[in-house]
Amino acid sequence: MRLSLITLFFLTTSAMAHDMPAPAEIPKNLEAMKRLAGTWEGTTKMEGKETPVKAIYEVTSGGTAIVEKLMPGTPQEMVTIFHKDGKNVSMEHYCAIGNQPHMALKKADDKSYIFEMNGTAGISSPKEMHMHALTITFIDADTMREDWTNFQNGKKAEVATFTFHRKKM
Repeated sequence: MRLSLITLFFLTTSAMAHDMPAPAEIPKNLEAMKRLAGTWEGTTKMEGKETPVKAIYEVTSGGTAIVEKLMPGTPQEMVTIFHKDGKNVSMEHYCAIGNQPHMALKKADDKSYIFEMNGTAGISSPKEMHMHALTITFIDADTMREDWTNFQNGKKAEVATFTFHRKKM
């Protein structure tokens, strides 16, 4: 009896599903962040003028990670992955300037999440330009703001603010 590649694929994936470990315990704050899932559209100021922006959030990896694509499809596209980090939440920001700062959740409540770098994970030196902090603030169920704090030469340089509204399907 010959098995087609499709049949073999389904038999293999079915067998693998039975050997999967129990799902990881997901931190409460990461579970709450899943409300970001979907497409958001809004504005930011770039070079002194309002510019339209978009962000897409997807829950992945068995619910243990959330992927944000900021400004997808543009030369400035960036990816941030919020993920389970023990009992806490951390993030890696794959920045358009070419580094990947690592930030940990420092404070969270129903209205906001505050992430900050601790050390220099993801950058080559504290003086390198990098995103140093992110605050996500929920104005209401369908409106949020992201404030990205940029550091340069070891000091706070500027804050880039993005205001988003959930895109209705």
